[in-house]
Amino acid sequence: MDKLVAVKELRILGVDISEAYEKQLRHSMEALREQKALSKKKREKERHVFHEPESDYHFAMIMGCTSGGFPYGVTHEEMEEIMKEEQKRLNNRQK
Repeated sequence: MDKLVAVKELRILGVDISEAYEKQLRHSMEALREQKALSKKKREKERHVFHEPESDYHFAMIMGCTSGGFPYGVTHEEMEEIMKEEQKRLNNRQK
């Protein structure tokens, strides 16, 4: 439930909530919305910038991250298979 809706409902029930508190609540909620929008804009901008592929102990090439922040990409084992297949193709071309 939205906090401002909760304030209105509490007032209907007779709870005394000051106008100053409501104003402060509106201001903080707006600041949070702006912060989220800026963060989203920054993430969108970073997606369009080319980065060298990263790697770690699990991935030979990290292609990106899920919305939850988990990386995805090509594992070291998958990369070994890709390299083996590429080497086979090169060897077959030379014959």
